[in-house]
Amino acid sequence: MPAIPRYYQAKARLLDLLGDLPGNTPFPPERELSDVLGMSRTTIRKAMNELVLEGRLIRGTGRQGTTVAPPKQLHRLSLDALVQDLATREQAAVRITRDVLTVESVLVRGDEPIGVRSTCLCASRFPGFAERYDDTPLRRFLSTTYRVRFGDLRAWCTTTLATPRLARLLDVRPATPVLSISWLDLVERSWVVLRGDRAHLTMAQVQGSAQFHAS
Repeated sequence: MPAIPRYYQAKARLLDLLGDLPGNTPFPPERELSDVLGMSRTTIRKAMNELVLEGRLIRGTGRQGTTVAPPKQLHRLSLDALVQDLATREQAAVRITRDVLTVESVLVRGDEPIGVRSTCLCASRFPGFAERYDDTPLRRFLSTTYRVRFGDLRAWCTTTLATPRLARLLDVRPATPVLSISWLDLVERSWVVLRGDRAHLTMAQVQGSAQFHAS
């Protein structure tokens, strides 16, 4: 069995410490943690950097130090709501590049962005889309306006790191872990990127078929 990396051991011990501290509590500095845990400051720093990216710690500027992130609400979203574009969202933006039509919207719960939904379509198949689209849920709009019939859905899930652009839309730091759920059929290529500190994926068996839920 491969040895557990030192920084991961440090991270596990820091997580134990985090569990005993309320939100907004000042977190011990690297030097103190290094002495207490008997690990190098480099190891401690790497572990803390991951916790910052995961939204568990908040690193201040200058002499403000690091604090424990306050508890954050998790939002439950079903795969069907994501596919059917039924999740709460801001107004969609439409872009056309050559023959690729992209529809993008930010998923919002309350006043907080929790994800970004993007769909790519063949622009020549949907003439006048940008002028006609009225912010109706996308699949409903395509089926009623263009008489689209959707085929079988293939969906998959991966984890990735937020690009600078996605980070701005999601109000997180660049390289923050995010969950990417993608699907593909004969009409569309779509994906939703969800904040890693807001979502995890579960799978339930529904009438003989697999159904995913993000919560």
